[in-house]
Amino acid sequence: MSGNRTYREELEKLDDAIDESILAASSEELREEFAALGLNSDAVVTEMDAVTERAKIAAAKRGLQLAKQAVAAFKAKSTNVSAEERDAIRKKLDHMRAGDGTKASDMMMAARKGKGLSDSDEQGILDDLARLARLESEDPEVE
Repeated sequence: MSGNRTYREELEKLDDAIDESILAASSEELREEFAALGLNSDAVVTEMDAVTERAKIAAAKRGLQLAKQAVAAFKAKSTNVSAEERDAIRKKLDHMRAGDGTKASDMMMAARKGKGLSDSDEQGILDDLARLARLESEDPEVE
């Protein structure tokens, strides 16, 4: 690469050098610089703490917004379980309930304290199992 740098590259290099000098400076050096500029170092620290706190809050809000969007996109994508898929999974669920002497049916009722599943619980389980089956069929690693 040639030695010809653009003005932008030179400004970025200067910006990086300024950042590094600030980060490498001791607290006493920074206080002296503030004093030379006629600034109260305690006020600057308080202001920087406030800026940092606002940035953390903004980042957290943005992260929450992105998470909400991801959940909404996931829900929109995975809610389309066909009646055929649900029927096939219902057969598997009925087989699980019948069990082979294991406590599969007891495990399914544990959330309801032994009172059995409601219709909406069962529909949720069927949808979840259908989505799981679909994901397993899409993943070549699953045998």
